[in-house]
Amino acid sequence: MQITLEESGDLLEMRVAGRLDNEWASHLTDAIDEAVRQGSHSVVLNLTDVSYLSSAGIGALVRAHKQFQAIRGFFGVGIAPPHVSEVIRLTGLAKMLLCDIDQVRRTSGDNRSTMQPLFRVAADAGMTFEVYDLDPGAVLNCEVVGDPSRLPQERFQETNCRSIEFDANSIGLGLGAFGNNFADCAERFGEFLAVSGAASQLPTSSNGKPDYQIGRGTFVPKVHVAYGLRCRGGMRQLQRFEAVDANTRIGFSSLVDQCLTLSESNFAGMAFIAETSGLVGATLRRSPTNADAASASRFSHPEIRRWLSFSPERSHAHSLALVVGVASRGNPQGGLADALSPLLRPMGPKSEIYAHFHAAVFSYRPFKKRKLDLNETVAALFDSEDLRTLMHLLNDDREITGAGESEFVRGACWLSPITVVYSASTILENGLPLKSQLTKGSVL
Repeated sequence: MQITLEESGDLLEMRVAGRLDNEWASHLTDAIDEAVRQGSHSVVLNLTDVSYLSSAGIGALVRAHKQFQAIRGFFGVGIAPPHVSEVIRLTGLAKMLLCDIDQVRRTSGDNRSTMQPLFRVAADAGMTFEVYDLDPGAVLNCEVVGDPSRLPQERFQETNCRSIEFDANSIGLGLGAFGNNFADCAERFGEFLAVSGAASQLPTSSNGKPDYQIGRGTFVPKVHVAYGLRCRGGMRQLQRFEAVDANTRIGFSSLVDQCLTLSESNFAGMAFIAETSGLVGATLRRSPTNADAASASRFSHPEIRRWLSFSPERSHAHSLALVVGVASRGNPQGGLADALSPLLRPMGPKSEIYAHFHAAVFSYRPFKKRKLDLNETVAALFDSEDLRTLMHLLNDDREITGAGESEFVRGACWLSPITVVYSASTILENGLPLKSQLTKGSVL
């Protein structure tokens, strides 16, 4: 089989030659998938030179049609010889698959573009952005949970942990576990993230298989948290981003920097859904409730090998990552983000962005253009894609052997400024104490 591509505006025409049978149907599917990865949302096929069409070929066409429906794109067969179009008609799929290629060429993009919501366009640092204002008044209140300073040497016990709910209006991350009580969770504490009423966690006893909870009806995901954070409120802005060309990869630190700049915020909670070029991160190998910690730090050599797994190189390319975290421009100590400072680290050796992000890795799926709903998009990921792993993203800047930072191709970022930070003893608003002696479990 041979496939020739020709672009006309935002329309991609594929001319297919050969047999479209079970042997070659996957070849066409791969070509269509790659077109979607490259940003094509309108594809029409020219099957003039297809000598035979089997049920497997029909299946590939139907799959492609459903794929483009899901992203609000267009897919159709524009030209087909009589023996091919007859097979399509006999299977009752003519209305779904056959189209007038001349009409598609004339109208491609016109109607869709007039119906899209208003947005702003920006370009910088090898990226292009579409910026949508969702709720100009939306902000996040951030609660700090637990004490991360215990992790290097001390054992987390039941009195150090809290059970936290994550509803649809919250994002969160940290070390935690799913279970009925502390005893049930004790050997499984590991990285977790939560967003839009869904929570995912990587149990340290699971050999790398993450678990998840999705809020439905009156059920709300609940995590037993050793330490972490929970931000509650609404998202102010959606930013769609993409690398300027096929050879450019978007470094995560530059991406977070640009997202903060476009939102005119220096301290924000963020949720990303993005196609990966490769991720760099670490995961906890043993639960911090274990009593057999050495007297030296768990994170000093060689003890660190027993406690942490690191990415030796960028991994999980061409996957979808659901990334959740917070970022602050400038050192957080002494300011609004001071209570979060134990959780925040510079995103690179020369970066002024201090941040903490976790990523859940899913099998790839395209998603529709323009404006996206965060809750719907997250639900679709958990409902239909394979959740593969979860990791704490980091920048491995070691000379020679360092893997660098995570990189992305395109995606979406929802974010909102954080205006309140509080913990078990203090609340800060714009850097000023509002309350003290806040009791455990209280909320604003």
